[in-house]
Amino acid sequence: MYAALLLMTLAVWALLWFPRPLPGVTRAPPLLIGHRGVRGGLPENSVAAFERALEAGLDGLETDVQCALGGEIVLVHDTALPDGRKVAELHPDDLEAAIPTLATLGELFAVARRYPGVLINLELKTQSWRTQGLERRTVHAVRASGLAGQTLISSFNPLSLLRVRLRAPELRVALLYAPDGPRGLRSNASALLWARLLHCDALHPHHSLVTPALVRAAARARVPLNVWTVNVAERVGELVRLNVNGLMADDPEALQDAVGHAGSR
Repeated sequence: MYAALLLMTLAVWALLWFPRPLPGVTRAPPLLIGHRGVRGGLPENSVAAFERALEAGLDGLETDVQCALGGEIVLVHDTALPDGRKVAELHPDDLEAAIPTLATLGELFAVARRYPGVLINLELKTQSWRTQGLERRTVHAVRASGLAGQTLISSFNPLSLLRVRLRAPELRVALLYAPDGPRGLRSNASALLWARLLHCDALHPHHSLVTPALVRAAARARVPLNVWTVNVAERVGELVRLNVNGLMADDPEALQDAVGHAGSR
């Protein structure tokens, strides 16, 4: 009886999924998003990389957030440094010594404020049940920044997105997935199911998983597709013609050129 009631509750909850428009979006897709700001020529996830992406005219930034020792949020992609030391076990001062261009969330927000309406995509780097309060700290920082309306929080970890959802229902969340991602989250079907259960506002698939069938399914669900990381012009053109909602890439100028060549602008 209880199992049947639970299943019925989940079914009703899933039917109430109404993805909200992406934050800060004021024009037609595809949105062009700088992956870690930019990569190549400048250190990724650095203030300089964020500034370069927005100066180039991109619509948004994607960056990685995780907690250093003591809970301070730092913008670093890998969970460990090249020498094997874990970011979570290092004091921010030690991290800055290893990564001189280390940026904080406050510095990212300071850059974003100079570009009204820019999309800020924060990827929570969580790989386990315990996350040092990353979700709570990120929510607090976003709310304090005054940029909640421009922020989209993404993760490969459904539990992290659930925590954000429960703590800050006003914030948009997006589910990341890839063929080599977490078990149970490697296909379009599983991602759509998780997105429905979590009431995600966007899906962020690896570009290799994007097919016409996925685009049709996402359109039926009215959930935007922001695709990563697309650095080959031919693939950019294919995705533009499929009418995906957003494209993430490492090189802003190359992305703009490829989209322009595809005839989207």
